[in-house]
Amino acid sequence: MKRGWLLAVVATTLMGCIGPFADTVDEALQDTPGDYDECCMNAERPLLGKLAGTPITVVTAPDFPGFRVDAVVTTHQFDAATEKKVTWEKDGDGLIAPDDAHDYVLALVAGVPRADKSYPQTVITVGKGTAIYESTPLVDPSDGSRISSVILAVRVPAGQTVLLTAEDPAPGDPAVDLRTGRAVKFPADA
Repeated sequence: MKRGWLLAVVATTLMGCIGPFADTVDEALQDTPGDYDECCMNAERPLLGKLAGTPITVVTAPDFPGFRVDAVVTTHQFDAATEKKVTWEKDGDGLIAPDDAHDYVLALVAGVPRADKSYPQTVITVGKGTAIYESTPLVDPSDGSRISSVILAVRVPAGQTVLLTAEDPAPGDPAVDLRTGRAVKFPADA
């Protein structure tokens, strides 16, 4: 009898991960589908501006180990014609429809030389740590090779502080405010 229950649990888990219920399980496990995504490997500033349909802010904040934030933009929606042409590479549910209560905050992240050749990791913190997204953004998901840049997109409550830092940020560490492009210290007041 125990073996039958064990097999049922395993079968249900597999159907939820890779089977016909995968989308339902994903929706149940995520607070908000499509909160975080990446697109546009080796992108440059003009694509970021075209995608958002609004002027971008060029960032002059200092580099992090292995990466820098090159430009940022905040928008309520994306340019529909451009959005159809880009490839969102994360395995999430993609972007969701705009509404008045949320913004999309986008950052163009570019690689910089790193002595140890390891892949840099980023952390995006929303508000007072209410949502944290960790990523290794400068890696091609199809083959693991290094790429030169990528656009990160985060859907957040309107007006919330959005900070990008290197991995495992501690109080006082450098950060970039993704709404303004300014260098700040982590954690900033939210």
